[in-house]
Amino acid sequence: MDVRHWTTDGIGLFDINFDTGERYWSCEMRQLLGIPRDTPADFHLLLQRVHPVDRRAFYAIAMEPFRPYCPEHKTSEFRIVQADGSVHWVHLERVAIFRANAVHDVVRVLGFIVEISEPSEHRRAWQWVDLAA
Repeated sequence: MDVRHWTTDGIGLFDINFDTGERYWSCEMRQLLGIPRDTPADFHLLLQRVHPVDRRAFYAIAMEPFRPYCPEHKTSEFRIVQADGSVHWVHLERVAIFRANAVHDVVRVLGFIVEISEPSEHRRAWQWVDLAA
């Protein structure tokens, strides 16, 4: 599946292949993050764009593919802070692709983010993680 050929107006696509190291962000993904179109896909840059209040929970969700029992599908909502300081809520859908015959071996994650006007109460990123831990 090659997500680079999908039409994605207003929807930011991402595709990370852990086996090859290839990382892809669509132009719309970069636009939602408020970064130049030629900026390479980089997790640390993404983490910097996540609102400080949501960052810890977002990081925990992003690290799930490296832990046992990673869910195949994950939904979350969190805030992005663009370079101009503006804050935008986004909705994330992520799918983990597992190695054949290896339930706990995630080889690829792909999904999308889309800007939303406000979060759903039950989907805020910080509600997915026990922040007291």
